[in-house]
Amino acid sequence: MLAPYLSAGNATNEGSVTSIPLSVAAHAPIANAYLPFYSSPGGNGAVQVEVTIKVGSHAATALIDIEEPVQIVPAHAVSLVPDALIIPLPAAAIDHAVAVQSDAPPQAIAIAATPGLAITRSGNGFTIHADPSLPAGRLTLPVTIDGAPAYNLTPIAYSHIGRTHFVRPQALDILALDLVLPRARIGYVGGGSDRVGLWLARVGADVTELDAAALEGDLSGYDTIVVGIFAFGTRPDLARATQRLHRWVENGGNLLTLYHRPSDGWDPAATPPRPLVIGSPSLRWRVTDPRVNVNSLLADHPLMLTPNRLSARDFEGWDKERGLYFASEWDPAYKPLFSMHDPGEKPLLGSLLSAEIGKGRHTHTSLVLHHQLDKLVPGAFRILANLVEKP
Repeated sequence: MLAPYLSAGNATNEGSVTSIPLSVAAHAPIANAYLPFYSSPGGNGAVQVEVTIKVGSHAATALIDIEEPVQIVPAHAVSLVPDALIIPLPAAAIDHAVAVQSDAPPQAIAIAATPGLAITRSGNGFTIHADPSLPAGRLTLPVTIDGAPAYNLTPIAYSHIGRTHFVRPQALDILALDLVLPRARIGYVGGGSDRVGLWLARVGADVTELDAAALEGDLSGYDTIVVGIFAFGTRPDLARATQRLHRWVENGGNLLTLYHRPSDGWDPAATPPRPLVIGSPSLRWRVTDPRVNVNSLLADHPLMLTPNRLSARDFEGWDKERGLYFASEWDPAYKPLFSMHDPGEKPLLGSLLSAEIGKGRHTHTSLVLHHQLDKLVPGAFRILANLVEKP
């Protein structure tokens, strides 16, 4: 049994193997596996095999799913590197290179034009030049092959689901952003679960990935060190360096820790420079509505003013949620900067805490900034820029 856009040829036999060629109609939809017709014709998608077994005068017929779903994919796939550009405003006279990875002829690939950007072909890729008049906002520029939509394919292969692809229309995302860059030398300790270091680099910040050797070395060359989400639980070298980080903060360093669960190697008395407890159970210490109001508690705090003046606008357009695993208790040295809560619940103060420690500062946030960066939410970049600014 076949979907309407598939047709089968004559079966051929080679030993114990029977092969049936399939043809795809030109109008066949390009989409992800497990389409809406999952139950019709049935099974795992577009194809079922009808098998009839005859024993003497008796015959038995059954419909059998093929081992993996049939998926219609485009003739050519396109990937862009990078997949998104961040252009701080006012736009400087800088060319941004976008490489193209595809088996399609380079001359057949195009990126849609838009006012304020000059897009020129450069080798197998493109050069993007922003005009100083480019306004703030997000642009999504479709990519085409010979005038038809281009697609990006991500292979998926797991033993429990088989092989397939995730297919999405290819486009170049550009965020033109009203952003003042931090004046800080930043070290980033990733835990493998976020791309915060990547986004810092893309906006033009001075950022270096810190490996185990770097954490054991001289940290005095960094104004700020950012610890990615879950990193204390996934980086034993980071856990070993905790006391060194504390001394670095005391001597003037700016430590920013992103959201952690209590199970992520977070010892409330030993992991942060001063005691800080992450709330548990998590359902009591999160804000799941991304649209709820965020109230500023310390509007004149340096983190609210430098290098960008933050406001309620920086919490507009958030995706999925405000934050998870808010702090529930903390040393008096920490000051909460925001209050927020889901409808019908009590205000929570532990989304972003900052403390002056010796000559330095420690800030801990449970805001899901890493997710907002991936979604190109402008305010997340501005908030992060302020959090990494040197004291």
